[in-house]
Amino acid sequence: MYRKYLSILISACVLTACTGETTASVTSKTIPAEKINQIEAKVKKLYPDADTKLQHQIVDVAVESLESMVFIKGGAFMMGAFKAPCNPISTDRMDWSPDAKCNTTISNFKTGSNFIHKVTLSDYSLANHETTFHGFDAFKRAHNLPVVRADIREKYNLPDEQFKNKATPTKAWQEAKDYCLWLGELTDYPIDLPTEAQWEYAARNRGKHLYYATNNGYLQRKGDQHLVDGRYVDYTKDEWNIGDGNDSYHVKLYPPNPLGLYDMSGDTREWVNDWYSNHYYQQSSELDPQGPSTGTKKVMRGGELTTSRVGEAVAQDEYYPSNGFRCAVQQI
Repeated sequence: MYRKYLSILISACVLTACTGETTASVTSKTIPAEKINQIEAKVKKLYPDADTKLQHQIVDVAVESLESMVFIKGGAFMMGAFKAPCNPISTDRMDWSPDAKCNTTISNFKTGSNFIHKVTLSDYSLANHETTFHGFDAFKRAHNLPVVRADIREKYNLPDEQFKNKATPTKAWQEAKDYCLWLGELTDYPIDLPTEAQWEYAARNRGKHLYYATNNGYLQRKGDQHLVDGRYVDYTKDEWNIGDGNDSYHVKLYPPNPLGLYDMSGDTREWVNDWYSNHYYQQSSELDPQGPSTGTKKVMRGGELTTSRVGEAVAQDEYYPSNGFRCAVQQI
């Protein structure tokens, strides 16, 4: 149903001329002014004491959250850490074949990700980028909470603009969960964290045997080389699809995967909705699995390999820059 409603919204954009005159404080090429006005009214109702600047930022974040959603057509796939070539020239450039016999990483045994199992997913949408400081700052300020790195930003008088397009760190899974639900409240869409299965299916371009969630399934890191005709050649700027340490955590710097999703390999690890269990893959339901019913850790996905998973404590002792998240629109 939400897909139909999104289509109606986009169609209405043509009729209402989203980029033309509007009373909304934020404009969009894909979200009609009528919807933006609804969001704006909701923000004013929820946060009447917020100043105009903050109200505008909240509306901007809510609208952008809808603009960034990529529709993912559901389907069936074999979830889990499929095998890899045993002696690849480079682990950054691997092609899967049915006779692949080696594990991608030894941690597959520890985390249970090497148990291949069939999963069938319904349609959903996933944000094309990780949640940024810009969005998380608005969420924190709306709830009268200190922004991430508030002490450092104040001490050195660092402007918000300096952090705007960086993936926000998190200190607790609940922060990520609450942020996505907050977007849902603002937009009247069923926005939440993605499930682990949804994350992997999207990273693998709807379940294909891809080791990395880049534009071509390889890691072509800025500053690295690859073997061509017996000699190592630098990747050109146009070939880079993952950054180096100088641009870590900047979102959307490099090409997305074929579905249009950025940074699902090579940036932060991302919280998903599921509780963690290293035995869950052996017990998983086939249709839209939600993970174990309880647990002490939550699953994080991403980093590099599309099939890697790890369980992390739901609360950390500080804001780690490698712990981020993105939101999804769930089916109704």
